[in-house]
Amino acid sequence: MIVTHDQPTLERFLRAVEPEASYLRCIGNVLNGKLVGVVGYDNYNGASIMAHTHGEGNWLTREFLRVMFHYPFVVCGVNVIIGLVPSGNARAIKFNKHLGFTTQLKIPGAHPDGSLVVMTMTRRECRYLHEERHGTLSESAAYA
Repeated sequence: MIVTHDQPTLERFLRAVEPEASYLRCIGNVLNGKLVGVVGYDNYNGASIMAHTHGEGNWLTREFLRVMFHYPFVVCGVNVIIGLVPSGNARAIKFNKHLGFTTQLKIPGAHPDGSLVVMTMTRRECRYLHEERHGTLSESAAYA
């Protein structure tokens, strides 16, 4: 079940990996009654938005992926989603690349782990907006 209510609880879940973060909007994935994953968005400027994720176990369902990208691209109308990843977090970099993000640049010395990797996904590159779901899925479909 995709949830957006109780924003403070969703933010606390994300703070497990980003303690100082503050999000404009969070979306959670609840499986078998347990919150297992959250995506949080911040730094919205009309053209872009930053996204942050944290999950446990098999939290990333196809439904959650659709909602995760529907919100910034369709609801917010941004052109680009930006992710900042420490260079020492190879797992997160691999995860983002698997989703379809591309590395734009690395900023040496910008993170205690070494570099800060700037990754982006454009609306056009996002394969989750155009997937079929029980026949067809339109970009204007409403999600929770």
